[in-house]
Amino acid sequence: MKRTPAAVALLLLASAPAHAQSLCGVWKLVEVAITGGPDAGRHTTDVQPGLLLFTNAYYAGMQVRGFEPRPQLSATPTDEERGRVFTPFTANAGTYVLRDSALMVTPLVAKNPASMRGGSSTDRVRVVADTLWIISASGDRQNKWLRIERTCGP
Repeated sequence: MKRTPAAVALLLLASAPAHAQSLCGVWKLVEVAITGGPDAGRHTTDVQPGLLLFTNAYYAGMQVRGFEPRPQLSATPTDEERGRVFTPFTANAGTYVLRDSALMVTPLVAKNPASMRGGSSTDRVRVVADTLWIISASGDRQNKWLRIERTCGP
């Protein structure tokens, strides 16, 4: 059987792990859609910073949740000020497994110590070229990310 270069390339891509094809890279949060509650709606201009990094088996993520910039800390911040600044910030890193459209992450290090107790969480994902949508398990939140750098090979 004669194989054309295009057929060989397609065969190689089809045999590569899905996560190596689709998630590897650095992703920037660009849109958040929420289905209920006081923040319901599609947010694009008020999205706060967020970055996700995926390698072949590991991930790291940092994000400011909410839709307003965090206030600056005073020279001698109170506990209340610290709470307003650090509560919306989330950060964790660990391992991940992608099976079909299910992304399971297991944090190894996190801002919140409760996240490091050996548990994992699973959300749904959809990847089209350099756009990644992560849909919460409850379905009430969808984050849209754009890949800003590719990693994990050519």
